[in-house]
Amino acid sequence: MSVPIVHLATLDRSQRTRIGNRDTERLVEPSAVVAPVLSAIREGGDEAVSGFLRAVDHVELAADRFIVERASLDEAVAALDPALRAAMDHTARNLERYHRAQLVEDFALEVEPGVVIGERFPPVRAAGLYVPFGTATYPSSALMLCVPARVAGVERIVLASGVDPATGEIPATVRAAAAIGGATEVWRLSGTAAVAAFAYGTPTLRRVDVIAGPGGPYVAAAKQLVRGVVGVDLDAGPSEVLVLGLDDADPDLLAADLISEAEHGDTSCGVVVVTDAGLAERVAAHLARRLAALPVMRRDAILCQGREGRSAIVVCGSNAAAIAFSEEVAAEHVIVHAADPDGVAAELRSAGTVCIGAMTPSVAGSYVAGTNHVLPTGGAARHSAGLSVTHFRRRQSFERITRDGLSRLRPTIATWATSEGLPGHLAAVDARLV
Repeated sequence: MSVPIVHLATLDRSQRTRIGNRDTERLVEPSAVVAPVLSAIREGGDEAVSGFLRAVDHVELAADRFIVERASLDEAVAALDPALRAAMDHTARNLERYHRAQLVEDFALEVEPGVVIGERFPPVRAAGLYVPFGTATYPSSALMLCVPARVAGVERIVLASGVDPATGEIPATVRAAAAIGGATEVWRLSGTAAVAAFAYGTPTLRRVDVIAGPGGPYVAAAKQLVRGVVGVDLDAGPSEVLVLGLDDADPDLLAADLISEAEHGDTSCGVVVVTDAGLAERVAAHLARRLAALPVMRRDAILCQGREGRSAIVVCGSNAAAIAFSEEVAAEHVIVHAADPDGVAAELRSAGTVCIGAMTPSVAGSYVAGTNHVLPTGGAARHSAGLSVTHFRRRQSFERITRDGLSRLRPTIATWATSEGLPGHLAAVDARLV
């Protein structure tokens, strides 16, 4: 069995919603699992963190080893393969250019004589950045997280990632990327333990102001549960891609693009959307050939997604229907293969990132183009955007009013205060004008 071909018009609501990891129940079980862990670490501190790492990661780690020594980071950078160091530097340069373009200047304007208002954008003081570690190692995510935090002006940039049980250490490439990206602290913590320590702190680990970073269902659930205690970036869960194959799209490229994100793991998903049943069959044939060439673990992950109805080749009745379905899915990555890719892209509002044209694979942005690969998933692209400097800066309004300015405002304030039955509001004004 491979990824199924389905006709959109024949799907019921449940089947349709399942495509693209949009099932709203997907975090119910993970939330139930992580909630007691968060509570235990909030109450138990360092000892509870060590207990989590022992039980889940099978790692013995005392509190005095939670934080990676600076020398270990420097050694990891020095030991990098020259080609990988060049790749990291290339990615960091493009990320920095992209994120610097996002910076917004403070502003002030006098809306009437004596009344100045405006906004400023101070960075948060401390950011906690999570890099997943499990079936693969993601030093690219360390750069994607650290660079915008540094560009935003965050003073304390804390990166956490799990350790390899065989070595008791975070993979060297992740440590190196953290150092190159600008991390000021690196913690040997994984998953829910990292989220809990970021949010609540422990005697050894100081809490942060905002958490950012991708992760699987358990990390996503943990982030949702601590939202409000600490700022949370966005719903960045398992990887997703929706490939729009319109007009004379190349079926082999469509198949390759599905695999490029779906291969991350069995909780990821890949969707190809076409308007021609014959093209769907050709995509399926190319997909079967490419799947056969994958490592067993990667192939099995994609087959699992297909069996569960989250990955599919979807046949729509027209280009308009295909675009509408893409907007409904609101995928993390949308790759546009079309005769007029710019025209199609202009119609897409609900996508984490849009890869425009057949020569633009999602992996270019994931690794080096300069956009950030920490993106909304699970349909959150309808209302959320990818990681940027704005996640590490607070938008803070201000007012500065002179005596004459306050006198000008008093009649309107008096009307509002009387209308809303709040005499203390007006009294605060009159106390200044006596």
